[in-house]
Amino acid sequence: MENILNKLVDLINSKQEKIIIGISGHGASGKTMFARKLIKLLEHEEVSYINTDPYIIGSHLRKHTSINYDYMNEQHQGKMTACHPAAHNIYALERDIQMMRAALDFYTIGTHYSESKFISSQNRVSIIEGMTVAFTDPELYDLRIYLYTDGETELMRRGIRDVSERGTDLNYLRNSHDERRIQYDLFMHPFHQNFDLVIKNSNENYTLEKDCFK
Repeated sequence: MENILNKLVDLINSKQEKIIIGISGHGASGKTMFARKLIKLLEHEEVSYINTDPYIIGSHLRKHTSINYDYMNEQHQGKMTACHPAAHNIYALERDIQMMRAALDFYTIGTHYSESKFISSQNRVSIIEGMTVAFTDPELYDLRIYLYTDGETELMRRGIRDVSERGTDLNYLRNSHDERRIQYDLFMHPFHQNFDLVIKNSNENYTLEKDCFK
């Protein structure tokens, strides 16, 4: 991953103008860690950072939303997960990115788990990271990076993160994983085609599937 990050830093530093970077991928794809490492490497830059979790409609509402879909010639019905575009406040995020482009200062959305932060129009580099990025207008970004992993690696990472850090029931996690992954394959993964850089990571191995460095 370090090689990819270093190339990104060189690319960003080669530009004089302001740059807006979108980083996305499914849950447990490694996107937040990737964004944090990129910000750390941009040590001489003032970086604006927005995590898009506050733009996702809460699970306390989504659990009442059931959707029907076909997968592998079989009919499925399940709770709408965050892999579905309708689970996101897309227009709210697009508005905030447009404010960045217009060089306007603003505050991010505050939640019970994330304080509102001031976003300065003076910062040259802006990074927007999270699932919602995948569903927004690609033209709002100067560079878009997508990360994903296989289903087995995702379940393993969720088992570590969601159970130990977020208190998720392990049996619920296992039982809901297959349907979540199907919704990802159907509703989110196709958007990876809109990204400049596509990275698949499984068991800490990183494969660059689409390259913008050429």
